[in-house]
Amino acid sequence: MAKAGPKMSALQTTPIQRQLSPQWSSMRANGHDARAPLFTEQANGGGPQTQRLSWTELDGERLSQDPDWPPSSCWTASYMRMHNRLLQHAAAIQAEGQQAQEDAQERTGMEAPTIASSLKLLKEEVFSLCPLHFLISGIVISFVLTMLSFLVPAVQGQLVDVAVDAARKYAQQGGPESVDIGEVLFEPIVLLSVLMFSSYFCEILVGILFAICGHTTVTRLRIKLFRNLTEQEIAFYDSHVSGELSSRLINDSQALSSLTQFTTQTVLGAVVKFAGSLIAMYATHPQLALIATIITPINMILVRRTGKTVGHYGVVQNHAMAKANAVAVEVLGSIRTVQSNVGEQQEAVFFTERLNRYLRIIKATVYLETVLRFTQYGLSKIRNIVVLAVAMHQVITGSLTIGGYTAFSQYVNLYEDGFKNLADIWINFKQTVTSTGKFIQLLLRKPEIPFEGGILPALCRGSLVLEDVSFAYSGRADLQVLTKVRLEANPGDIVALIGESGAGKTTLGRLLLRYYDPGAGSITLDGLDYRSYNIRWLRSQIGFVEQEPVLFDRKLSDNIAYGSAKGAPREEIEAAARRANAHKFIADLQSGYETHPGERAARISGGQKQRVAIARAIIRNPKMLVLDEATSALDSENEHIVQQALDELMRGKTTFIIAHRLSTVVRSTRILVLDKGHVVEQGTHDELVSNEQSRYASFMKHQIVSPLLS
Repeated sequence: MAKAGPKMSALQTTPIQRQLSPQWSSMRANGHDARAPLFTEQANGGGPQTQRLSWTELDGERLSQDPDWPPSSCWTASYMRMHNRLLQHAAAIQAEGQQAQEDAQERTGMEAPTIASSLKLLKEEVFSLCPLHFLISGIVISFVLTMLSFLVPAVQGQLVDVAVDAARKYAQQGGPESVDIGEVLFEPIVLLSVLMFSSYFCEILVGILFAICGHTTVTRLRIKLFRNLTEQEIAFYDSHVSGELSSRLINDSQALSSLTQFTTQTVLGAVVKFAGSLIAMYATHPQLALIATIITPINMILVRRTGKTVGHYGVVQNHAMAKANAVAVEVLGSIRTVQSNVGEQQEAVFFTERLNRYLRIIKATVYLETVLRFTQYGLSKIRNIVVLAVAMHQVITGSLTIGGYTAFSQYVNLYEDGFKNLADIWINFKQTVTSTGKFIQLLLRKPEIPFEGGILPALCRGSLVLEDVSFAYSGRADLQVLTKVRLEANPGDIVALIGESGAGKTTLGRLLLRYYDPGAGSITLDGLDYRSYNIRWLRSQIGFVEQEPVLFDRKLSDNIAYGSAKGAPREEIEAAARRANAHKFIADLQSGYETHPGERAARISGGQKQRVAIARAIIRNPKMLVLDEATSALDSENEHIVQQALDELMRGKTTFIIAHRLSTVVRSTRILVLDKGHVVEQGTHDELVSNEQSRYASFMKHQIVSPLLS
C-alpha cells in the first residue's frame, strides 16, 4: 500500500479565486476596517465548495491564517494580501483626496491651484513674510556654496593625476630623490582643504539663515491667519469646528514654512548643480555623460508620479489629523462632562479611531512613495555600474585617466544630488500646495461682515429701529427664526424680550450685536443703516452680558479691562468691580485681582463669573446694552445689589433684556412677547396685564413666568 503523503489543503491543490470580501467592504465603508476580513477564498475541487476568510490588520499586529497552510504559504499570502490591500487603500485615498479638492472648489468657488497660481500665491502670501535680509544673504551664500562644490571635483581629479604621475616617475627612476612628494602634493591638498572648509562654513551659515527664515515665516503666517480667523463672521464658526481650525493654524502653517525654508535653501543650488554638472560631464567626457543621463526621462516621469500621489495623500492626511485634533480639543475642553458620564473609555476609542485612520493614510503614503523612490534608486545604481564598467575599460586602454574618472564621478554625484534636490522640491511643493489648500483658503477668506471700513461717528445716541426684520440661519433657510419683527427703542428705554425656548429672543440679541445681518428688513441706528457703521465701532457701543459669560484664563483685572478698547487703570477696574458687587470676593482671593480663574473660569463660581462679566460691561460705559439673563446665577441678595448697579448703568441707555425674573420684566418700559419668531404682543407691563386675554397676562395669572420666559 502506498504511503500517504503529507496532508494538503484544498487551497493548495486547486486554483484559487480571490475576490474582495463584501463584509470587509461594508465595514470599511462604515469606518471599521481594523481587523476586517480582507479576501474571500473559494476553492472548487473534488469535494464540496469551501470558503475561508483570512483576517489581517494593516499594521500586522494580529494575523490569523488557515491552520492547514504551511508557514511559507502563510507568509507569502499574507504579504500579497498586505500589498493588495495597501494598493486598494492607496487608490481610495487618492480618490478621496481628489474629491476633497473638488468639494473645496465647489464650496469656495476657488479654482484648483495650478503651478502658476501656486507660485504667485507663495510669493504674495508666504515668501513676502520672510525676513528679506536673511533670505537674500542665504541665497547668495547658497550660490557661493554651489560654486565651491564644482571646484572640489576638479581639484580632486588634479590631485589624483599628480599623485599617479609622481608614482610612475618614482617607480621608473627609483628612489625618493627622484620625486619631492611634499612639493608635489602640497599645493593641491592645501587648495582642496581651503575649498572643503569654506564649503563647511558656508553650509553652517546657510543652515542658520534659512532656519531663521523658516521660523520667522511660520510665526508670521500663524499671526496673519489668527487675525483673519478672529475677524470672520459668527456664521463662519457655525460651520467650522475650533479643533480643526487650530490644527490648520499650527500644522498647515508649519508645512508652508518648511516649504519656504527648504525651497529657498535648495532650489538655486539644485538648479546650478544640475545644469552645471550636466555641462561639466558633457564637456569632460560626452560618451560617459550620455550613459549617465540616459535614465533622466524615466526618473522625471517617476518624480511627476510621486508628486501627484503624495499631493493627493497630503490632502487626506491633513484632513484626518484635523479631525483627530478636533476630537481632542472638544473632549479636553469638556472633561467634566466626559468624567461625569463615565465616557473616558468611549472617548479614548473614538480618538483612537481617528488617529488610526491618520496612521493608515501615512502607511499607504510611505508604501507607495518608497516604491517610487526605490525604483529611481535602483535605476541609478544600474546606471552607475554601467558607467564604472565603461570608464574602467577606457582607463585600461589609456583614453581616460584615473584623475579624469575621479572628477567625472564627482560630477555625476553632483548631477544626482541636483536632480534629487529638484525632485524633492517638486514633490514637497506639490504636497504642500495641495495639502494646505484649506489653510490658504482660510488665509485669503474675506469675512462676509467686513471689519474694515464703515462710518466712525464721534457720538452715538442709541436710537434703534427694526423694520420688518426676518432671519434664518445659514443652512436652514426654510426655518425662519424671526419674521417681520418691528421695534423702536430710544435712549433710556428698557426692552424686555420674553417667550418660550426657540421663540427667537437670543437670535434678536445676536442681530443687535451684528453677529449676523438680517435676511430681510433693516436695522437702523441713529437714522443710519446698521451695516454702514464700522463693525468695531458699533460693537464698542454695545455692552453684552450673556447667561453663561466666558472669562479667559488671565488675571481677573485683565478680564474686567477686556471690555475697554484702550485698557483701563486699576482704579477704574476696581470701581467697576465694586459697582458689580465683585470687588469683595476678588479681594478675598489669595492673589486678588491677579488671580487666574482657570480655563472656562473653573476656579470661581457661576455667580462670581457673572459679576466679573457685568463689571466688564460696566467699565465700557456703552450706549446700548444687551443683557441675556445677566443676573440669573445670582442669589436674591446679590441680585438686588447688582440690579442697582445695572439700573445705574442702564440710565439713559438703550437696553435690551432677555430675562425670566419677574422683577426685571416689570420694570421694563416695553415688553415684547415672541412666539416662533413673531412678535405676538408688545407694550408695558400694565398695558399687557390689563388685557386678560393676552398671553402675557396668562403667564402672570398662572404664575409660570419663570419656566416660560427662560
